[in-house]
Amino acid sequence: MPKANVYNLTGQSTGQVELPETVFGLKPRAHHLWRSVTTHLSNQRLGTVKTKRKGEVSGGGKKPFKQKGTGNARQGSIRAVQFVGGGIAHGPKPREYSLELPKKMRRQALAESLSDKAQKGKILVIESLTFEAPKTKRAVALLKTLGLKDQKCLIVTDQLSEATHKSFRNVPKTKVLSKANLNTYEVINHDVVVLTQGTLKGFAEGKNS
Repeated sequence: MPKANVYNLTGQSTGQVELPETVFGLKPRAHHLWRSVTTHLSNQRLGTVKTKRKGEVSGGGKKPFKQKGTGNARQGSIRAVQFVGGGIAHGPKPREYSLELPKKMRRQALAESLSDKAQKGKILVIESLTFEAPKTKRAVALLKTLGLKDQKCLIVTDQLSEATHKSFRNVPKTKVLSKANLNTYEVINHDVVVLTQGTLKGFAEGKNS
């Protein structure tokens, strides 16, 4: 069974804890991870970009010059795509980029990404993460004590308070998420994952997001 080091709020090691085999002891499968990451990134796209075609650009109702005798190529409108101020040929249109992923595969991919981090020793557990008021200096000191100051760090809490969020939001390379918003992309995109004991308890009870 995989294990992880446990630390208190001051960053001091207090021992080790066993990680649930059903979440942290799986064999990562590239296809599951790829499907989950692709779906997540696609769902972040707005698809609101739009360009105007020739028929949507104002003006250009009159033929710019006569058909023959000028020595120029024949033209029917100054709003054709080859003119400045004309329409855009084959430009993007509003579209829907969102994809769907079966819930079972999404949960499986998340567990496999966490298993990959656990197998590499990149999972840390902190006893609690409570900030009575926003304090970035305290957050930086904690990461420095844990040896995570210069690493991309993902912190996952069972309940994310506003004070905790504000304490870490200006710290470079660090992101804080609640367990409910944890996803495969964020796990893969960070070097180290720090879990609170409350979050780990939720995984142990089978409350996978």
